[in-house]
Amino acid sequence: MKISLGLILFTMISTVMVYAQTSDNTVTIVDDAYLEDNTQYIDNTLFSSSPGSTITVINNDVVSHMLVSGSANSNRNSNINYDDFLVCEFDPNDDQSVSNQDDNNACDFNKDNRIITEIIPPGASASFTLNELGTYRIIDPDYPWIEFVIYSFQNSDSSDNVNSGYQVEENTSEPTMSSESTPVTSPSLETLSVTVDGMPFDVNFSTVGLNVYEIESDTDSMSLIFYVDVRDSNGKLEVIFDREFFDSVYDGVDDQFFILSDGDETIFREIQNTSESRTLSIDVQLGTEELEIIGSEFGFSKVISVPVIETPVIETPVIETPVIETPVIEIVPTNECGPGTILENDVCVLDERCGPGTILENDVCVLDSSSIDNSPTVSNTSSPSSNKEMIISFSVAFGIAGVIGIILALIAKAHKKK
Repeated sequence: MKISLGLILFTMISTVMVYAQTSDNTVTIVDDAYLEDNTQYIDNTLFSSSPGSTITVINNDVVSHMLVSGSANSNRNSNINYDDFLVCEFDPNDDQSVSNQDDNNACDFNKDNRIITEIIPPGASASFTLNELGTYRIIDPDYPWIEFVIYSFQNSDSSDNVNSGYQVEENTSEPTMSSESTPVTSPSLETLSVTVDGMPFDVNFSTVGLNVYEIESDTDSMSLIFYVDVRDSNGKLEVIFDREFFDSVYDGVDDQFFILSDGDETIFREIQNTSESRTLSIDVQLGTEELEIIGSEFGFSKVISVPVIETPVIETPVIETPVIETPVIEIVPTNECGPGTILENDVCVLDERCGPGTILENDVCVLDSSSIDNSPTVSNTSSPSSNKEMIISFSVAFGIAGVIGIILALIAKAHKKK
C-alpha cells in the first residue's frame, strides 16, 4: 500500500513539474484518441515556437503512442484512407518535397528523421527539441489521424499571433523626419470574380509587390486558389472574406485557415475578425505562382442549398390471379359386358332379370335389337353366286345319276346273257 501511494504521489509531482516547466509547449494526447471516430485527438493541433524549444507530449490515452515527423503527400489529402495509410521510411537520397509530390508517390506520409520519440505508455510523457527553422508535421504512424503541426520561427515573440484567429496590433516605429517628404503609397482595394458551383462571387483584396490575375474555387477541398505574379522579393496579399461567402468554422467556433504556397505550408496573420468578415495578411515570396487558402465551408451554400425532395415510392399493387378449380366429373362406369349380361364381382353373368331376347335398359326390359339382327331370315332374292352354285350342284347330281344308271344297265344286260 505504501509503495502504491508513493508511486501515485511521484506521478502527480512529475506531472505538475512537467506542466510547470513546459506549459507553453505542451501537447496532450486525449483519452480515446486511438479511436478514429473520436471527435478530438490532440488538445493543441497547431502552434508556433522557435529553435531550441523543448516540446513535451503527454499521453492521456489508454494505449501507447509514438511520434515521428515528416511531410504529407498534399495530392492525396482529399482521398486519405486510414485503413491502408502508408508511412514511408526516411530516404537520404530522395530530395522529394511536398511541393513536387504527385499521385505517383504511393506514400501518404514520408518520414524526415528530424523527430522520432520513444514509445509513450499511457499516463507517461516524452519530450523533443526543435533544432531547425521551418514546419514540423508530426503524426503517430500507428494512429495517423493523431497529428499536429509546429511552426519554428527565429523569434517566437514575433509570431505569437500567427494563425491565431484574432486581430493583431502590429507595432509601428515612429516615422523619421527628413527634409524631403516621400509620399506613401497605400495599397488600393481590388476585386476579382470567382465562380463556385456555377455562381459568380466577388472577392476583395489588396496587394503589395504582386499581382493576382485569377481566382479559382475547389469545392472538394473547400479552398480558393489565387494565381499570382510576384514582382518584389517579398510581396504581400491581404484578402477579405465575407463570412456569408467563405469561412473556416468548427462546431460553431472560428477555426484557423490553412494556406499553401505552391504546395508548401506558409505562414500568415489574421489581422481583422468581425461578425461579418475575416481579413488575412499573407507574405508571398518571389517566384510563388499560386496560393491555396483552405477553409471549412462556402457559407452561401447553407443559404441557397436546395432541399432534397424524396420521391415517394409508389408500390404497384400485386393482383392475385384467382385459381379456377376444374370440377372433377365423376364418370359412372358403364356395363362392360355384352347384351343380356351384367357385371357381378368382376365377372360377366347372364342377366336373368329380363326374358330371352330382351335386355335391361334404364330399369326397363326391352327387345334385344342385336339378337333380331343376328336371327336367320328368308331372303326373297338370292345372290347370283348362290344361284350358280345351285345349278352346278344339280348338274353334277344328274351326271352322277346318269353314270350310275348306265353302269346298272350294263350289269343287267350281262346277267341276261348268262
